[in-house]
Amino acid sequence: MADITVTFGDGSTHVYENVPNNVTREQVLQRASQDFKKEIRDVSRVSYGEMGPLEVAERGIAAFPGSVGRMVGDIASAIASPIQTGKAVLDVAAGTLQNILPERLVQAIGEDPASRQAASQVAEMYRQRYGSTEAVKKLIATDPAAFMADVSSIMTGGAMATGRLPAVSGALSTGASYVDPIALTARAGAAAVRGAGAVAPSMLGATTGAGREAISQAYQAGREGGARGAQFVENLRGQAPMTDVLEAAKQNLEQLRVDRGNVYRANMQNIKGDKTVLTFTGIDNALQQAESKVTYKGQVKNEEAAGKLAEVNQAIQDWKNLNPTDFHTPEGMDALKQKVGQVLETVKPGTQAEMVVKGVYNSIKNEISKQAPTYSKTMQAYSEATDQIREIERALSLGNKASADTAMRKLQSLMRNNANTNYGQRLQLAQQLEQQGGQQMMPALAGQALSELAPRGIQRATAPLGGIGLYSVGGMPAAAAGAAMSSPRVVGEAAYATGQVARGLLGARQAAPDINYQALLNMLYQAEQMKE
Repeated sequence: MADITVTFGDGSTHVYENVPNNVTREQVLQRASQDFKKEIRDVSRVSYGEMGPLEVAERGIAAFPGSVGRMVGDIASAIASPIQTGKAVLDVAAGTLQNILPERLVQAIGEDPASRQAASQVAEMYRQRYGSTEAVKKLIATDPAAFMADVSSIMTGGAMATGRLPAVSGALSTGASYVDPIALTARAGAAAVRGAGAVAPSMLGATTGAGREAISQAYQAGREGGARGAQFVENLRGQAPMTDVLEAAKQNLEQLRVDRGNVYRANMQNIKGDKTVLTFTGIDNALQQAESKVTYKGQVKNEEAAGKLAEVNQAIQDWKNLNPTDFHTPEGMDALKQKVGQVLETVKPGTQAEMVVKGVYNSIKNEISKQAPTYSKTMQAYSEATDQIREIERALSLGNKASADTAMRKLQSLMRNNANTNYGQRLQLAQQLEQQGGQQMMPALAGQALSELAPRGIQRATAPLGGIGLYSVGGMPAAAAGAAMSSPRVVGEAAYATGQVARGLLGARQAAPDINYQALLNMLYQAEQMKE
């Protein structure tokens, strides 16, 4: 048997299926001329029985997209007529049962000829599909999705039947998922969506000038909803004071200080019992080195640095004169370190005054660690927390001396990844601040970054030129699409809505976790085949 395709002069085609092999080309031409009354350009013959496995596979791969498309159409048709679909399934089930049961029992119960006919039609469909090697080859080459759905349905049914044998059932279920054409297409689509998900925020962040992080935060706010979603929307639509985010940042920083204090007090319990008296040798050496940096042959080179160093030196000398058993222990020397640390807080970062005072401060810490090893271990967390707090204060201008305007500009710049934000370093610090402090900030900052209709930054100047270019290529629809993609507000609303849709789909899936969607889709497809 063979399929013969007739191509007409106007480009249209007709396929004569399952033509006996002994039918000649001339007979086909004569039949086509009678049937269509059109000029015939070509006649091609395909014999699936003669076709090798490799060619069958190649044809199946080429036909797969169209085959899946037809399957999806059949599923949609089945869903669109649920009553007819359900009746077809029930008729086949009833007819199959009648064919299995003894005839006397069927007659006693009551025969349903329509159900028997439906079951027979399904059996005939499968006989045509799998009644010969040639038929199977043809099905794989021309409608691979149908073949894969049949195999998947059998494996899914086997998994259900072997439910009490987890190893067998699991293997069959896994195998079915890798054979099922809908599942394969969905996985491929999901991979494409993930790829687009990685590209889209960067692209829209560039076209709007708002930055990639703002788009990602908008989507996440919609996906998560709740307080995060509300904070984003309120700031996006100008319904919340812009300075609320600054208060949240300061509350987070204060929480970091509280946590640091708690860690310090907990760790100090470990060293309070250490009554070892420590020496000042290393600290004295650090003072001498610092002195040489701010003076030359007894003359002061830097008044500010020398003044701060003198203040530190006086504090250390006073501490030396205190009772050693109380004040020269690891706990007492840590108190001295804090006293010098207060002086360090008053100097301007990056100056010589900071350098010399910090050198003495570190010498005290090093001496305690060297002479009392337990101190080094217990104080590491406190030291790291202190460094983190200082870095956040400086990077985001959250210190007491910084103005609110400066702090707001620093916070609002977080969404952009450029030299001004140290290429993401400032964003990482802000994320740490939010996570450890407990008060949400990022949704509000994203909403503020996307609140304007016009593009931000340099995009505001270049967007009109881009719109003119798009209009010249695709007219008003292209220009409108370009304007929408460059508007922070439009993109922000769209990204948030996309997140909401994703949340709704996830909720629906979680609400019915036990449904075998793969089996359900296959059943709908088979039901549509029954109706046809």
